[in-house]
Parts: sequence; structure tokens; C-alpha cells
Amino acid sequence: MEPTRISIMKTRVSLAVCLLDSFTLGPPLGSYTKIALEEAISKPVVKAQGFYIFTDLPEGMYRLRVLAQHYFEEYIDIRVGPKDQLIHVSLTPRPSYPFHDKATLLRVNVKNTEGVPCSGASLLAVPLTEDVSRARLAQDQAEPGENELMLGSVTGKIGIGDRFLIRGRNAKADEELCCIAAVLEHQRKVRLVQPLSGSYNRGSLLLPVVQSRSDEQGEAVMAFANCRAKQFDVRLDITCGALSLLKEVNLAEGGTTLAGSLCLDPSATPSKVSRDIT
Repeated sequence: MEPTRISIMKTRVSLAVCLLDSFTLGPPLGSYTKIALEEAISKPVVKAQGFYIFTDLPEGMYRLRVLAQHYFEEYIDIRVGPKDQLIHVSLTPRPSYPFHDKATLLRVNVKNTEGVPCSGASLLAVPLTEDVSRARLAQDQAEPGENELMLGSVTGKIGIGDRFLIRGRNAKADEELCCIAAVLEHQRKVRLVQPLSGSYNRGSLLLPVVQSRSDEQGEAVMAFANCRAKQFDVRLDITCGALSLLKEVNLAEGGTTLAGSLCLDPSATPSKVSRDIT
């Protein structure tokens, strides 16, 4: 019998990408999704639940491009090192996204002072009504530099990529925007993308923040999940280059609020929270 030679080819997982719908916190909807690293020739291995696996990548910087049917295109710069890593990409719904009938939506059309649609404008909606808070701080104190928070009175599901405004309980208390990097201990603990810059006491509120952008026609949609009030007010911050607008809007749970055409003002000053995300 002639000897048989067996070759075993091993591949190394370099990067795992998980795509998340920022509204449902689940895998993206739609019939097609394209994901690629601009500096790499190899294509990812497609897995279930929105996962994509890149193998045997040389170490270095890459630009990830995500194109999905009902969402805005995303570009993310990633450094690939010697160890495998997992990143989550939160996808923002376009105005054409197939929302369910009872979704709480805010639709606007963004224009400049000449009435021309503003494409790529950044929109941020921050609740002014504390009744819609999704959680409260459960630890005695959270100091500047901390990036893990213990939570209580959690309503609905908190997921990776969710944004909140953490607000203290007194008139002069700090407030700041935070983004969830990981959910731990069955939603009793979260890790933040960036450490806190302020100090917060037990009972501080986590108010849900919705971020979106305008499409080529200046149209934008903002979807609010797990509302706790039949009606609530939000502060809408819109910025596009040197143009901005600050407006308060009242929303009704389970319906669509049409804010109409909003003209941005070159002399307006965006809010501190809005500046923090740009």
C-alpha cells in the first residue's frame, strides 16, 4: 500500500462583525446586505443572526463598509491585531424602512435657508419627559472615569449600541450622552463605549436617545422603542455643517408625528449633547 499524505489547512479568525438593527436590536431586515473590508480581497463567511467572519487578515488598519437594504451605509475604521476581535455595528433605518403599524415615529424634512434639501444632516432626539426613562442608576455613586454602571428599574430591552442621556436628579446635576458597549448580568449592568465625564448619584435617569440622519431628499425618520408614556416631549437637535436647528416636538405613542419641513439656521447654536456626537 502506498503511503497517503494528508494536508490540514488551518484558518485563523481575525475579525467577527455583528450587524444590529438599531430599532429592533436584532439582525438587519431586507433581502440583501453587503459587507466588505476595502483593503482586503477575501470575502467574509456569512453566519446566522447578522454575523460575518473574516479570516487570516494581515495585521493593520482596515475600513469596513456595510451596505444594507433598509439602512444608511456605514463606514468604520478598524485595526486588526494578532488576536481575533468582535465588533458590533448598529445600523440606522432609512425613511423607507418597513416599520410596524404601531411604531412611534418622528418624520421630518430638513432644508437649508434656500429651501434646498440637506442630505446627511445629523439628527438627535432627547426626551424632555422623565416618564420615558428606561433605567435608573442602582449604585450609590458613579464617578468620572467609570465605564460600568449598575442599573435598576429597567424597562424593555437594552442592547449594544443603544444611546442614553444620563441625567442627575437635582437642578444643577451633570448630564451626558453615553453609548452601550456591552450588556452584562441580565441587563443589571452595562459597559459604556466611553467612560463617564461627570459624577452621578443613585437614582440618576437613563433617558433613551435616538440618533438618525437625512437621506438624499432631506427626509429623515426617528423611531422610539419601549415608550413609557402616551405622550412625551423631545428636544430635536439637527446639524448639517455650519447649519443647525433646535426644536421641541410632542410625540404620541404608537403613531407617526410629521414635523414637516424644518429650515436650518446658520446662526443657531447646537446643544452641548449634539456637539458631543459630532
